[in-house]
Amino acid sequence: MKKWTAMAGMGLALTATACGSSSPPMGGGSPSATTTAALVTSPQPYGEVIGGRVVINIAELMFQPDEVEIPAGTTAIFTNNDQVPHAVAHAGGPGPKFDSGPIQPGGTYQQIFRDPGTVRIEDSESSDTTMTIKVEEAP
Repeated sequence: MKKWTAMAGMGLALTATACGSSSPPMGGGSPSATTTAALVTSPQPYGEVIGGRVVINIAELMFQPDEVEIPAGTTAIFTNNDQVPHAVAHAGGPGPKFDSGPIQPGGTYQQIFRDPGTVRIEDSESSDTTMTIKVEEAP
């Protein structure tokens, strides 16, 4: 019985390892966007720019925070920690138009903001959910 329990535990560990995901490489050129379905736990506070990235939480049908200021070239990582799908879409301002499509609960979407100005973001799954990203000239 102990041998079977140990083998079952090893099988679960291997399954958990195989289900992991990795972030796509960051590159230059045109705007970059990706969607992943792995639950992301952010080690950095929501809305704080660290290492060229800012994490924005989606929960309780809101973007958290609902306004951020970032330098041009920052990657925004939108993390859906809600119970329902959400989508991140460009709703006005400078830069290319984008729409993430549905981000499932536990999923993420990344978008690089290169053009200075104020960008309005909305959840295209629920247009009442909005936020503002103020993109400043890079230092």
